Amino acid sequence: MSDVTANPYDTLVYPGFALPQAHPDRLATLATLFGMTPAEVSHCRVLELGCGDGVNLIGVALELPEAECVGVDLAASGIKKGQALVGELGLKNITLQQCNIMELDKDFGQFDFIIAHGLYSWVPASVRDKILTICEGNLTENGVAYVSYNTYPGCHLRDMMRNMMLYHVRDFSDPQQRIDESRALIRFLAESGMGNEQYRKSLQKELESIIARSDYGFFHDDLGEVNAPVYFHQFAEHAARHGLQYLSEADFVEIQVGVCPPHVVEVLKQLSSNRVAQEQYMDFLKGRRFRQTLMCHSNVELDEEPRVDNLRRFSVSSQLRPEITPVDYASCEAAVFLGTEGRSIKTENPLMKAALLTLSNAWPHAVHFNDLFNEARRLCGRSSAQNGEEILYDVRVLTASLLRAYAGTTVEFHVLPPHFVSRPSVRPVVSPLARLQAREGKRVTNFRHTTIAVEGPLERQLLQLLDGSRDRTALLDDLSRLVETGTLTMQKDGESVTDLEIARQTIATELEGKLVEIGKNALFVA
Repeated sequence: MSDVTANPYDTLVYPGFALPQAHPDRLATLATLFGMTPAEVSHCRVLELGCGDGVNLIGVALELPEAECVGVDLAASGIKKGQALVGELGLKNITLQQCNIMELDKDFGQFDFIIAHGLYSWVPASVRDKILTICEGNLTENGVAYVSYNTYPGCHLRDMMRNMMLYHVRDFSDPQQRIDESRALIRFLAESGMGNEQYRKSLQKELESIIARSDYGFFHDDLGEVNAPVYFHQFAEHAARHGLQYLSEADFVEIQVGVCPPHVVEVLKQLSSNRVAQEQYMDFLKGRRFRQTLMCHSNVELDEEPRVDNLRRFSVSSQLRPEITPVDYASCEAAVFLGTEGRSIKTENPLMKAALLTLSNAWPHAVHFNDLFNEARRLCGRSSAQNGEEILYDVRVLTASLLRAYAGTTVEFHVLPPHFVSRPSVRPVVSPLARLQAREGKRVTNFRHTTIAVEGPLERQLLQLLDGSRDRTALLDDLSRLVETGTLTMQKDGESVTDLEIARQTIATELEGKLVEIGKNALFVA
């Protein structure tokens, strides 16, 4: 029997990961879009409540050396692990503390950005209230708070499954046994053939979701002592009682009414007297079960719609690639640009085509709007001597097109673009955080504050060696020694290579390509 009084996050550790949606750059960008003047990201103060092992905040501290980061968590094991990582990295701009957030008050300090991810729905009502008290009392005048939480109506089905699982494992205390028994129950119910067709489909859908979740995520999120979803309007009302107002969702696409059919948009406008009501009806329409909401002080004046003119302050990045090359940006012939996860843009506008090609060539780097605008006009053959009205018209066209692309998640905006190099130097250096993470597992954090999967053993070993002390020859020698000692196993044509000379040749053949790929993943130190 395990100790039921122990903190469950000490019993089964929830490993941290980067939260790009909660990065100060993302929060400041959205705040700027809606008319706010947030703190300068490079010198901001960030507080993360329930930071776990601090990996998200450690990434922020590494990327923003002039910022000050503070993380707090009740679980000792995560904080201890994070503090060790901070020590190895030698970071001086981050503090991780084990403490109860109920003990925090205004004297704890003022912060430009406050993050509470995976916390609000998983704590008692008194703690939920304290989270918003901190977001009000410890947030600077133009600060932004990020809070994620489970929502209805989407979570009603999840609630039903959770209650059945909790009943089934009521006499089990071992975490792994609770996990296994819960999954077994839902599988049994889904495969029993009992109940009506709608019920069976619901069970099957939830089963697929449960199987896909990690053990630690499933244990803490679904089988935790508290899991309290709320309707969005209830969260907004709770925030308002603490002097906070709704700003946006962390993912801009989530607030886009334009995804609905025209007749739905028309009815939605009739039903919605304000942004909160509109968002609540959108939840009803989409069956949303999770939100990542941004808030600011209620006395801050916000624009009802994103201010397009503010785009001229941003840098822009995009993974889109032209479907067909060369791109004809001298005409209004349609061109298609393809991205990841099925994303794409089709545009006939010469200026937008030229801008997307410019971003494609710059990826993974961002391009400031002014530079992007000038290059797009140059590619289109538009003389810089054109009058001011024509230039202003082009600005309006490009900003409007980019905002639509941002709403569709095909481009990203940055008030402070990430800083890195994408080409390997003679003695390449990757993020020190990524080097340590590659030593421990298969996920690393890059300088775009996203998580990169490192599946292959060669990639993992290579990342650990890229500390700037080795040129290509030294890298090849050290990787070959790892093969000789049995630490690294090379594959060729799907089979393990046992001959050391062939293994060395295989490494030599793949090395430069692996370095190029690391550069594309934004892992090299600038």
